[in-house]
Amino acid sequence: MRIAVVQHVVRSAPAQDLEALVSAAVRAAAAGAQWVVLPAVPALDDGPLQVELWRRLEADVPGVDVTVASGSDDVADSFESVGPAGMMVLLVGDDCFAPDRLRAARAAAPGIAVLAPGVESEIQGEATLEFVIALSTSLASLVMLVETDGAEGGEPGHGGSAIVYLGEVVAEAESEDAIIYADVETPIGPPEAPGPTPVVPSLLAQRVATHSGRKLEVDYPADLD
Repeated sequence: MRIAVVQHVVRSAPAQDLEALVSAAVRAAAAGAQWVVLPAVPALDDGPLQVELWRRLEADVPGVDVTVASGSDDVADSFESVGPAGMMVLLVGDDCFAPDRLRAARAAAPGIAVLAPGVESEIQGEATLEFVIALSTSLASLVMLVETDGAEGGEPGHGGSAIVYLGEVVAEAESEDAIIYADVETPIGPPEAPGPTPVVPSLLAQRVATHSGRKLEVDYPADLD
């Protein structure tokens, strides 16, 4: 199965975002992708433009599974079966680094994890990729990091999209708009001998603490096992 992850630079007008995402999905399908993962764009996350986005995707890429990396507040709602690929868990924002969410995800033994953390700087992106590599031998065999690009410092959207399979970076996006691909055997199950859930890097733990209005405890994050 060919999987495509789209990295998108947010445009100045939501209608331009819609057109760019649909165009990227069409290009990915033309390159043989059977499953396309798109980053979430807030302006398209609800209302008429969201409806129009899905209408266009259904019309322009029929027969292709499409996932938009937009999360749920309920862990249980973050799991779904993706065609022949297997069971997927989707984590968004700080949930990507929250020990309780990672524990709940691991307990469901997904084969695939899609993470859309919305990194706020290049250094956060580097730490996130290292974390994702470790998750691909503990949480799920295939981990996709799905990001937008082009944001100002301190705001979500600094690129770094990647596809990682069992500890190996299969594809990694450069800056700006990009489509990256991976060809994988399906169905994808969890790692046969999963390692311990990795400790969240201190830089990312500090981000979570700051967003929740607290100081980072010196013994945080704890081992999640």
